[in-house]
Amino acid sequence: MKMRLLAVLLIAAPAMPARAAGGARAAGTTAAAFLTVGADARAAGMGNAVAASADDASATYWNPADLAGLHYRHATMTHTASYKSTFTDFLAYASPVEIRRGSERERDLLPDQLGTVGGAVLYQNAGSLSEVDNTGAPTGASFTPQDFSVAVGWGAELARGLDAGLAVKYVSTKIEDSAATGAIDFGARWRSTVPGTEFGYALSADVRNVGGQLKYHEQSDPLPLIAAVGLAVHPFRAMTLEADVSAPRDATPYPSFGVEWRAPMTEGLTAALRAGYDGRLKPGDVGGAAGLTFGGGLGFQRFGFDYAWSPAGDLGDVQRLSLSYRF
Repeated sequence: MKMRLLAVLLIAAPAMPARAAGGARAAGTTAAAFLTVGADARAAGMGNAVAASADDASATYWNPADLAGLHYRHATMTHTASYKSTFTDFLAYASPVEIRRGSERERDLLPDQLGTVGGAVLYQNAGSLSEVDNTGAPTGASFTPQDFSVAVGWGAELARGLDAGLAVKYVSTKIEDSAATGAIDFGARWRSTVPGTEFGYALSADVRNVGGQLKYHEQSDPLPLIAAVGLAVHPFRAMTLEADVSAPRDATPYPSFGVEWRAPMTEGLTAALRAGYDGRLKPGDVGGAAGLTFGGGLGFQRFGFDYAWSPAGDLGDVQRLSLSYRF
């Protein structure tokens, strides 16, 4: 019974986008592509393979079921320097609903049946572009495409080891004209240990950007619906290994892999190293190295700093910086 919700999502997730659009034949048929670029530096360093292990405020973006694993308030902000003059900013905050006090030195927020709530803002700016007419001649004017979304999510442990979550979002895009719509994300996660060992693992399924369409003049395009299944394994306390398979509405399914090593260095100081592969971007599409990702981070007391670097062939590099605070 506890596995029923997860089983339904695992079956439905890969199939929904495939039925909706026919894989690669639907390339370029969705709007608001900024919803698929990722959010934070930790995830970017792991090839965006974090659907089962985003146990912080970024879960509002990746899989709202992961919010159930949060034991403290968490705030994070990320700046992404992307291709040419494009940049993306991500802000998120999450907190368990019920506060329980421990010692005066340390205060923990323990998840219970009330779950955890989170909020996130994703903003992308493509920089100033020169306007041309229908013959390609410059008009002398310019415009700045901008996109943003605001999401509110909730995740909770429904039964021992079984998490579920839901997020609602408002999506707005602007080129010269503006369009807006709403969407829903939902997901589930099963947490357990490998039989006969103390190795922890998590199996997840989520579907993001389910909902409305963006309409410019008479043309309407759907949001970039994407479904994903993920498996995260913790062979020992300091390491996380994850493999995800994502199925977008407008492309063929692709795998992503990530590894994270995190361990204490000295009193109050921890370090992390990350590497991954994001199968969404293939070398043949952009030329040169693409798909590989690298990152690292430092944590001091309650503060965290993370960095990720992702080469994108002829398009250039994508760099992300994240700052976070837990309390």
